[in-house]
Amino acid sequence: MLVNKVRVDSKEQQLKQFRKIKKMTPERLRTFEGLENLSDKEAEQAILAMEELCKTTFNHIKK
Repeated sequence: MLVNKVRVDSKEQQLKQFRKIKKMTPERLRTFEGLENLSDKEAEQAILAMEELCKTTFNHIKK
């Protein structure tokens, strides 16, 4: 079976980029404008909501 090397290389590059992404923390979230005053609990809830939105969006797009 022939495999498109360019496509495989592109996927490998994407995986490498995803591995470099740091998980969002309450401290990092508070560095964004408008979110400076979130409590730890509010920040954790916001992070969980964003993660769920990302998972839902990803699952929808990959179908």
